[in-house]
Amino acid sequence: MSSPNNKGKLSEKYEVGLMVISIAIIASVVIGLTVFPEQGVAIANSVMKLITRTFGSGIQVFSLGIIIFLIALCFTKYGDIRFGNKKPKYSTVSWVAMMFFCGNGAGTVYWAFLEWGYYFNAPPLLNGTPVSEAMAYELSSAYNFFHWGPTAWALLCVFTLPFAYHYYIKKDNELRFSALCKYCVGEKRVKGFFGKFVDFLFIFAAVGSISITAGTSASTVAAGIADMIGIPTSFALTVIVLLGVAILYSASSLIGIEKGMRKISDFNVYFCMALLLFILLVGPTGTMINSIINSIGLMGSEYIRMSLWTDPIAQTGFPQDWTAFYWIYWFVFGPFTGLFVAKISEGRKVKEIIMNMLVSGSTGLFLFFGIVGTYQQQMRIQGVLDVPGMLASGQGEAIATATINTLPFSKIAMVLYLIVIILFLATTLDACSFTLSSTVSKNLKGDEEPNKALKFAWCIILVGIPIGVSYIGTDINTIKSIVLTTGLPLVVILFVVYYGFLREMVKDFGKKTKEQIIEESRIEESEA
Repeated sequence: MSSPNNKGKLSEKYEVGLMVISIAIIASVVIGLTVFPEQGVAIANSVMKLITRTFGSGIQVFSLGIIIFLIALCFTKYGDIRFGNKKPKYSTVSWVAMMFFCGNGAGTVYWAFLEWGYYFNAPPLLNGTPVSEAMAYELSSAYNFFHWGPTAWALLCVFTLPFAYHYYIKKDNELRFSALCKYCVGEKRVKGFFGKFVDFLFIFAAVGSISITAGTSASTVAAGIADMIGIPTSFALTVIVLLGVAILYSASSLIGIEKGMRKISDFNVYFCMALLLFILLVGPTGTMINSIINSIGLMGSEYIRMSLWTDPIAQTGFPQDWTAFYWIYWFVFGPFTGLFVAKISEGRKVKEIIMNMLVSGSTGLFLFFGIVGTYQQQMRIQGVLDVPGMLASGQGEAIATATINTLPFSKIAMVLYLIVIILFLATTLDACSFTLSSTVSKNLKGDEEPNKALKFAWCIILVGIPIGVSYIGTDINTIKSIVLTTGLPLVVILFVVYYGFLREMVKDFGKKTKEQIIEESRIEESEA
């Protein structure tokens, strides 16, 4: 008797159809890979290769254009637009910490221990000729910084601004990616098939990308725990890790962003600093600092070359397989990261968001990749640990554990490392479930957060997919290739979003002077 009423109430509060269809399609993809694993791998890899080879140069130009646009926007009068009429809700440290940990946070800890080794094994031929071993070390570090630096953060920031403008300036509580399109295509299309398609892409990209991050991170944590207590790594241990993270995330989610994710992010800042400082101090400190500075300088001097290098003569495939791939990778993370950062950025100015994402975000990653990578390089030079060799022999998941074991007080260092990656993963899941729940919720008011049960349901899905993929033995990289195919349609949708966003911004602020915009910001801030 109550079922129809309950369904009616659900449809009034949530986009039930969107959620059901999205989950059904995601489940179909996973099941399809189970039934036809070889065909699935072949198709996914072929499509990804087609995208990077066909559109790679366009993706590189597009990504460089985004960072130029964002930096230029900072120096216009529009850079002084403040989102909301209150002072920032979070301190700058907490705000930057949540921003840093919400996106590919757990992936950062995973790839910081591996990535330079891939570049060392097949270094980019920027000058068209083979490089020496010394230069291979330098280029591998510089490319680490390049692929995780300002351009990567620009691809996240470009989604943040229209979300923040929509929510705080236009005062529209619809936190759906499709809602940003209404300023270009109109309300009717957004409420129809077009809007549902846009939101499905958003959900598919978010669920897929975070499931990948959860899967790789959990395997790394399981390997660390197994090594520390002297047991073999197993599927059961990986499941226990994911369930443990889910419990931590659930506790964080239940008490909200303010007391949950903010505090976990703050704690993790200190744990990260402790881990990195320890590695820096016990390693060859002076050499490591010199290497980090050198890598930043090399990346800076070659930045335009790296951004636009397509390797048309040698055709090694490096720019397509790495640079174009990474820009798509970051772009897929963009919508859900942008929505979350926008939600926590009340009281911040346009230029404040841009510069903190580009500078603060990049600095954090430079420190993480720089300290870990240069320490590993020195260990290889000293004959202690060979990261490129381990990658070549398929031992990637054991590298982080092997690296920690070279440190003095390795057991303590391992505990610290495991805490860092677990907290990274918990905050990433918290942010993603928040954005997914917001996407399928209707009429959230002001600071109201999505239903806690709904956030918990998304957490189960985000944790369940990597468990299922691991159980059936599907390569997580196949899922990654499928998810990244959403990158191209997201580019098209971003153009639609920005056409409307910029038009609205010019309409609202175009006739005002820079001084008027600054004065309005001061008045709004003083009223808070």
